[in-house]
Amino acid sequence: MIAQNNDKKYKDLLKESPFNSMYPKFMAEDAAEYFKEFNMLFSDKSPIATKEARLAAISASAAIRCEYCISAQVHLAKQAGASEEEIKTAIQIAAEIQRFSILLYGNEFGLERLNKILGVE
Repeated sequence: MIAQNNDKKYKDLLKESPFNSMYPKFMAEDAAEYFKEFNMLFSDKSPIATKEARLAAISASAAIRCEYCISAQVHLAKQAGASEEEIKTAIQIAAEIQRFSILLYGNEFGLERLNKILGVE
């Protein structure tokens, strides 16, 4: 009886979202609940406006080179009102942060030196 209930719950979760199939059955329900909570970052409840949150997600997606994330986040950003220019800018920001990080790291610039320049004590 318990196994049948678990199978039904799992099938219901799969109907709810195809992403739930990525998780082992024993944790799919918790993972689905977490995914709902995570997506609140892109809602009216978030302190960051939806469009700006999606642009941040595009930047992060580009930085980690996740083709799935980029595709989804670009699509969702456009739905939230982001323009092509805003999307390109979010990607450019990721590229420039990475480039400058490589320069700082490779030249052993040092956090102490950087903090001095920024006036951070």
